[in-house]
Amino acid sequence: MLDIASYFRYVESPQNEFIKKLRIHIEGGARATKLRKETGQALIEGIHLMDAWVNAHQMHNITSILTNLKSLENPEINLLIQACILDCEANDRVFPEMILVDESLCASLTTFVNGPILVCTVKIPTHEYGLGDKVDTLVLDGVQDSGNVGTMLRTAAAAGFFRIICTPGTASIWSLKVLRAAMGGHLFLEFMESVSVESVLENTNNSLLVTNLNIHALDVFQLGDRLRGKVTWVMGNEGKGAHPLFLEKATSVHIPQEKGVESLNVSSACSVCLFETIRIRKYA
Repeated sequence: MLDIASYFRYVESPQNEFIKKLRIHIEGGARATKLRKETGQALIEGIHLMDAWVNAHQMHNITSILTNLKSLENPEINLLIQACILDCEANDRVFPEMILVDESLCASLTTFVNGPILVCTVKIPTHEYGLGDKVDTLVLDGVQDSGNVGTMLRTAAAAGFFRIICTPGTASIWSLKVLRAAMGGHLFLEFMESVSVESVLENTNNSLLVTNLNIHALDVFQLGDRLRGKVTWVMGNEGKGAHPLFLEKATSVHIPQEKGVESLNVSSACSVCLFETIRIRKYA
């Protein structure tokens, strides 16, 4: 049986450089965005996300693992770390940086109120994709709420919309809050961030559809054959909606609902549109 703790080094100083960087990731905001760009790494937290990386055979993209002695006693955490160790040994890979932290540091290195501590840094993919690729695509146009963005990524992965384009103003795809809300959806998706609205419009070869509150727009449930080919769905900002150029150039679509009821949250609207696309293709 592996002596898991022997693979870790012990850190107790809050001034440790690695610890200070983890705190920046957890605090989020502009400093975290800058750190992600500088290092090419993001932070994932908790058993579920590490399990997602392990089950997707992405152990080689885990660059560090941080926990404490008490958390190593958790059977799920123990098994996940064993899997990473065995994968490194079997494939002669460099081990991720493995750190056991003193109890005094734990509260500042997790966003969870209770439960074991487990955080990892992971490599951010650097693949480049073409805007004109004929693949089902989801455009997030200035969607600012991290929870909404993460939920839409999870929905897109489930619906098979694997290409994600983000226009400026959209919450950072690789922030901790988005990663947590996406629940491992990142592992199935291809991302293009900070793409201008003009670039999307000039280069897309798909049928372009944008959600719109205007009741005179096309009813999503009457699109029918329009959804059989490759499509690009555009989901706009929570308050302002989609960019005027999208509303001008794309086909506007609305989701019918009861009068007087507040419009659907953008992540809910996204689910309706993507899965209506799937319904038409599979069952209609």
